[in-house]
Amino acid sequence: MPSLPRSRPSLLCALLGWAALLGVVLAPPALAVRLALAIGNAGYAEAPLTNPRNDAQDIAARLSGAGVTVTLRQDADQRAMEDAIVRFTRALAGEGNVGLFFFAGHGVEHQGRNYLLPIGAQIASVVDLRYKAVDAGQVLDGMAEAGNGLNLVVLDACRNNPYARSVRSASRGLARMTPARGTLILYATQPGAVAADGDGRNGTFTKHLLAAMAAPGLEVEQVFKRAALAVDQETGGAQTPWVEGVVLGSFAFAPGAGTPSPLSPPPPAPPATGVTPAPSLAIPPPPGVTAVTARAGED
Repeated sequence: MPSLPRSRPSLLCALLGWAALLGVVLAPPALAVRLALAIGNAGYAEAPLTNPRNDAQDIAARLSGAGVTVTLRQDADQRAMEDAIVRFTRALAGEGNVGLFFFAGHGVEHQGRNYLLPIGAQIASVVDLRYKAVDAGQVLDGMAEAGNGLNLVVLDACRNNPYARSVRSASRGLARMTPARGTLILYATQPGAVAADGDGRNGTFTKHLLAAMAAPGLEVEQVFKRAALAVDQETGGAQTPWVEGVVLGSFAFAPGAGTPSPLSPPPPAPPATGVTPAPSLAIPPPPGVTAVTARAGED
């Protein structure tokens, strides 16, 4: 007896079943998102700085050239900083996405917590630090919640405490922080020490970091080592940059021949023995660059 033709729904179910068995992905995966937030605060009433605005602007430009979508904030108050951090970390959500946070300006450590100082904050006591400054832990917590797997935090914020008279219990420099898995923290100097603002366009640390970022094919660990060595040599050992955490995957700002694309996520795990992997239909991130620039108080 001849077989009856299958109905269209039955045929579709059969095809989907065969696709699942063969490991074929019918829809392409979402494109990886590569985001950065750069904040440079210089116009402090108590102790103005020379370079942080330039530092953030130049880091933003270098990242934009590497295909990263950058949000820039300069001389940001507390609300502008916290709003930018929340939007940035929420946008990171998604496996394979990559984030970079950069801050240049004043930073204060108290009882193991690091506070990034906004413009216009009235700090008269350690209580004010908790409610009028920005806890750097907010950045790390937001990245951990995003679960994106690859993040870099750069803090050029170890300058002298501008509120030393009113907040005497605050320590010099910044304290060590424990990053989440897949997050690397770069400090402009070692814990408890003070970084130099610099005499030129950029702070001492950021100047050498920018130079190292331009080296083709240099991955982030080598970028940092090169910058740290240059800072240590220029300051005669008075300032030695510090690192916490580890990057899981490849991270190159300026890829050369045979190197991975900028800010690429970790490679997939090798297949189990005797299993043939399914063909990859992943699509590389688009080459276009989108940069967003705003100042304090702008949405």
